[in-house]
Amino acid sequence: MLAALTVILLLPTIYLPILGMITLFIWPVPITLLGVRHGLRTSVLAMLTAGLIVSILTHPITAGSLLLWLGFLGLALGYCFRRQWPALQTLGVGTITVLISTLLLFLLSFFLLGVNPFSEGQLLMAESSAQVLEFYEGLGIAPEQLAQMQEQYLKMVEMFRYLLPATLLLGSVGTAFINFSVARVVLGKLGQKVPGFPPFHSWRFPRNLLWGYLVGIVFVLGGNYYGEGLLLEIGMNIQVIFNLILLLAGLSVVHHLLRRYRLPTALVVLATIIVLFNPFFSSLLSFLGIIDLVFNLRQLKS
Repeated sequence: MLAALTVILLLPTIYLPILGMITLFIWPVPITLLGVRHGLRTSVLAMLTAGLIVSILTHPITAGSLLLWLGFLGLALGYCFRRQWPALQTLGVGTITVLISTLLLFLLSFFLLGVNPFSEGQLLMAESSAQVLEFYEGLGIAPEQLAQMQEQYLKMVEMFRYLLPATLLLGSVGTAFINFSVARVVLGKLGQKVPGFPPFHSWRFPRNLLWGYLVGIVFVLGGNYYGEGLLLEIGMNIQVIFNLILLLAGLSVVHHLLRRYRLPTALVVLATIIVLFNPFFSSLLSFLGIIDLVFNLRQLKS
């Protein structure tokens, strides 16, 4: 039954672009559920069965790519959930699984199909930027503004190459977290309790993370001073990763404060989205995260 559900979630991922954006990240959940309730062997058989059916209905390369990319994530999460591992440990295993699967998929694409996923990603971003510029040009945007926007898009495409390691790592964390969260909710509905994270407003990050942030700054300064592009790229990737952690730390402090006023959940979510997409407020949140790591503003235990 769950193997059939896996097939049902995989097919929209391939054929329906809009719905596929959702099912792309949650189709391994039935494999996880099987792993929790019936063990690793059953979940492996279900994954292989679903892959065989999808390869018959679509294309073996498409089915194999999806199974390699996220199928093993479903197996890993099911294994961890079944053994009641702590949430952070489970997320770590899931993240490593996605990261390794992604790198293997890139290598197979390059050596077997002759496709460079990194170059294709840059090309796709460039094509998307060109379409966006054409759209704005049709709206009558001034040529000077279009030129500025084009320059910004070109910088984004170039930054994609520099920040690829951080993008892969953070993307793996996000993919694992989505599957972790959905699977845990479904398991809870089925009466199966598995360890989860504490409420977001009570998250407390280790103070040692500040050293990672400082290391990133040192690498960036050293790269700029000595003109070493490699040092600069390493520092930029480290900074992106730790800036996101500090942003989450600051956002957790804000949620802790908002919780005192018992604001509606919808209002809190809306405020969070606005803050995250505003560079100025995002910078303030990161700074607030640093202050919280140093002084423990909420007086929480680590």
